[in-house]
Amino acid sequence: MAQTSSTVSAMSPSRAATRNHRWFAMPVAVSLVIVIAVTWAFGIRETKPLFTLRSLVGPTTQSLLHGGGLTVCTEVMGTPGNPICFHSARMPIPTLVVALGISLLGNHYLRVAFFKALLLLFPLELAMYLAWRRMPDQTPRRITAIFLLLAPFAVPAFLACVVNMQVEEGYTYSLLALAVAILFFAEELDLPLTLLFAVTLDCLFLSKSSMAPAVIVLLIGYLRMQHRWKLHLLATALILTAPVGWAIYQHHAGGRYSLGTSLDGLNLHKGNNAAFLDHYPPAPGETLDGFDRDLNRGLHFGDEWSFNDYHLHAAVEYMRLHPRETLRGDLRKLEVALVSIRKIGSRQEHGAMLAWEVASLVFFRLMLWTAILGALYAATRPALPGDPSLRTASWLFLALVAACLLPYIAGFAYTRHVSVLIYPAALMCCRMLTHTGQVSR
Repeated sequence: MAQTSSTVSAMSPSRAATRNHRWFAMPVAVSLVIVIAVTWAFGIRETKPLFTLRSLVGPTTQSLLHGGGLTVCTEVMGTPGNPICFHSARMPIPTLVVALGISLLGNHYLRVAFFKALLLLFPLELAMYLAWRRMPDQTPRRITAIFLLLAPFAVPAFLACVVNMQVEEGYTYSLLALAVAILFFAEELDLPLTLLFAVTLDCLFLSKSSMAPAVIVLLIGYLRMQHRWKLHLLATALILTAPVGWAIYQHHAGGRYSLGTSLDGLNLHKGNNAAFLDHYPPAPGETLDGFDRDLNRGLHFGDEWSFNDYHLHAAVEYMRLHPRETLRGDLRKLEVALVSIRKIGSRQEHGAMLAWEVASLVFFRLMLWTAILGALYAATRPALPGDPSLRTASWLFLALVAACLLPYIAGFAYTRHVSVLIYPAALMCCRMLTHTGQVSR
């Protein structure tokens, strides 16, 4: 290893840079080929119109393209015979991405699937680049870094986020990774990186309401690492534009200022009701959506906010009156989020695909727990002389994991909800590789 390091050090800067770029070309090329292949494999079988995408992405896209904003009048939230017009049921980024794809490429599933997959892959490639620039010159560490950066692409739960257009995780996974990479690997949080970080957090917030705690943690991490007060103010102001703008839109469209969505109450009630322990975790291939009717039985709602408020109050009341059952439910959600090697909340696989899925979930758990335990170890030790920021990055990662899990422990957890953490976990492992050794430029 000493000989390898001395050889690299003896290279001219241009030659070393060329060699470094060739190394980095490998994870970029492999990830791009995998994403194209998986998108084609999943998209070629889909013949349904994009306006029928589930989770209200399809209907909101249709409404947006026809000048109706995000408005959808529907009974699919478990209110048969009582259609409710939702103006604020989903955050806008998924709808905007699909609508842009249709505007550019037509209402063709595979084309728009490629558009979405490649568009959201770009922030992930930026995250990979930031991590790679900080890798030490030692060949074993670079090989390990390549493995860590590519390993998530062997996990079906992660690939499902990459290709899926109808769940918010398909949009948050790469934005979260880029924000983490900026804080973990940027040598200096200068103006361009500050602007990129702020825009990334804005898009992250506008992709899924449950990302709000993660956005807060990441902003605090930035403010702790940034020492220039002017950039403090700029980043904070830019990041606040997303929640403020969303609240103003909601008041204009639905009559109420809100930072979340009008489905947050239902999602909380789904995970906190008298029948929850009987239904959770749901059977393989099933979700909790089939029990929405039971939560609405005998009720009539005049609008989306009366619907949201009823379920919010019902959930809070259940937690107040049944603390023991609530704790049992929370422990089950933690088990699904952090331990289970069975995919929860998505379609069931069989045969070789099931074996691959289970093996990959075992790997996912090992990587996540390695990152958590490594971060905990680094966070509780004195700052290393050669890398004092590792301790801060470790505390940030631990706080981020907690922030990402909190909404799902409060509501309910599926495997896909936690799959967005696999790339931050890989980045945390890469960050621990950089604490010794010569850093490449």
